Amino acid sequence: MKLLFNFEELIKMILNHSNEIVVIAVMNEVPVGFVCAQYYQSICYSDPSAEITELYVTSHARRKGIASKLLNYIENELLINGVKSVKVLTGKKNGITIKTYVNSNYIMKDEQVLQKKF
Repeated sequence: MKLLFNFEELIKMILNHSNEIVVIAVMNEVPVGFVCAQYYQSICYSDPSAEITELYVTSHARRKGIASKLLNYIENELLINGVKSVKVLTGKKNGITIKTYVNSNYIMKDEQVLQKKF
């Protein structure tokens, strides 16, 4: 079976046609974490908004400031794209990750999440 794209080409193609930013952390030439964000413009708001959709650091690379550095880097990329507000959705029991966001000046809001699957 012949593949139409290799993995790197596929990722580049997807990212070139979206408003998603992906940042990968590497230690000793090995990926140890990543963060993903999507930004979008709405007719309802004058400035683009964004959502951090994923933040992950491998267990052996945690507690080294990598998550904070990933957040800082992706926030700067979002600023370059005109974003003035970023939201995050994470589980209530995800205490370590919530602490990382709070330490990066994110504010916890009292909102209800609703979801519908098709």
